[in-house]
Amino acid sequence: MDRKFKTFYPGVYTDEEKKLLDAAQSFLDSEPAGSVQYEIDITEANMKEYARLWDPFNPLFNDKEYAAGTKWGGAPCMTFAPYPMFGTYFTPLDEYTGRLGDLFYYGNDGGDMYFYKPISIGDRLTSKKGLHTMQDDTAPEGETLRRITFKGEDNIYNQLGELVTTGFGQGRNAVRTFDDDGPVPDDYEQTFEWVGYIPPVHITTDDEWEQIKEMWKNERIRGADTLYWEDVQVGDMPVPVCSGPVSNMDLIRQHGASLISMPSVREMFGTPMEGMLFKDSYGQYINFVARHYTSCNMPGARAVFYNFTARNYVVRMISNWMGDDGFISHIGWRFQNLFKCMSENEPGKEELAKVSFMEGKFVNRHGMEGDTAICKGYVTGKYEKDSKHYVEMVCWAETFDGDIIQTVTADVELPKR
Repeated sequence: MDRKFKTFYPGVYTDEEKKLLDAAQSFLDSEPAGSVQYEIDITEANMKEYARLWDPFNPLFNDKEYAAGTKWGGAPCMTFAPYPMFGTYFTPLDEYTGRLGDLFYYGNDGGDMYFYKPISIGDRLTSKKGLHTMQDDTAPEGETLRRITFKGEDNIYNQLGELVTTGFGQGRNAVRTFDDDGPVPDDYEQTFEWVGYIPPVHITTDDEWEQIKEMWKNERIRGADTLYWEDVQVGDMPVPVCSGPVSNMDLIRQHGASLISMPSVREMFGTPMEGMLFKDSYGQYINFVARHYTSCNMPGARAVFYNFTARNYVVRMISNWMGDDGFISHIGWRFQNLFKCMSENEPGKEELAKVSFMEGKFVNRHGMEGDTAICKGYVTGKYEKDSKHYVEMVCWAETFDGDIIQTVTADVELPKR
C-alpha cells in the first residue's frame, strides 16, 4: 500500500483519540479487581466435553472408571481449568472513525497459566477479575503505528475458596491514519490484509501421510507406568505427537465450546461486547470468532488457528509423557501475529535457545488451516520447591515446511521414589 501515514508519538493525543483511550480505560476499570466474571459447575458431561476438545485419547480425562483407579479418584481436568477471560480488550480502539484510525490491527501474544489444584466432578468454579492494564507502546521517536498493549489477570477458585488457577494474557491493538485524502478500506478489507502474504497451503504428499500415520501409531500414553522425577534427565525428549493436517472443520470441532458459548449478534448489541462486532463484505455483522472463519470465502485465504490450538496439541504430548501421576503446574505459550506490522518480534526465541539444536529459531508464523502440527519437547531443567519436585520443559509445534507455529514452556510436578 503506497500511502503516507500520520506519525504518532507516545502520550501525544488529539482530543478525539484521548476520548477513545479514556473510554477504553474506563471499561477496564468498570469492574473492580475481585469481581466475579463467571461461575461454572463441573459435571461429568462437561468434563468429558472439555477433555474431548483438547485430548480425546487419554483415558485419565475421558474414562471415569479408569480415572477412579488413579490417585485422583475420579476424572479430574488436571491440565486445564476453563479458560479465563483475559484483558485483551478490542474496544473502543476498533471504533475509530473518520481519519483517526483508518487501519486497525489486533494481536494476541499468548499467555501463562498456573495450576494449583486439580478439578473434579462436583466442583463449582468461580472466575474473578485480577489486574487489567493498558499502556501506550508507541516508539518514543515516533512511528506510523499507535501501539496499545493490554494485559489481564484472572483467578479461578473452587467452592472451598481455594485458588485453582491464575491466568495472565497480553493483547495488542494498533492503528494507522492516512495522511492524505485517499479511500479508507472497509472493516472486511482491513481484517484480511494478511491474506496477501500468507504462504500457500502445504499439500501433504503420500510419503508425509505415511509419516503422519507412523507418528499416530507411535504416540505413547504413559498412563499408570509412573514417571519418577529421579528418572528424568535434562535433554530427555517426549515421544512427538502429530495433529493434522488440520481442517477448518477440525478447528470448529476442537473449539466447539468456545463457539457454542459465543453470544449471538442480537445479544451483543447494546452491551460492551458490541465492540467485538464487525461487518463482512455484504454489510452483515459478524462476531469476532466468526470473522476468523469467513476467510475461507476469500481466494488464497485460510482459516487461522485459535491462539491456543497448537498449544493444546503440545499439552497432549506433555500429558502423554508425564503419566497419570504427573501434574502440570504451569504452561506459557507464545505465537506469531497475523499482521506484518505486529510481527516484528521473535516470539519463543529465548525459550527455544535453551534447546541447542533450536537456537536462533522462533515462532515465524501463525498456524493455519492445512497445517500439520508436529509437537516436540525437551527437558531443560529440574528443581525442588516446597518439598515438591518439578521438571522444566521447552516444547514447540512445527510443520512439514519447518515453520514454528507455537512454543510452549511447562513446569511438570512428578512423584519422587
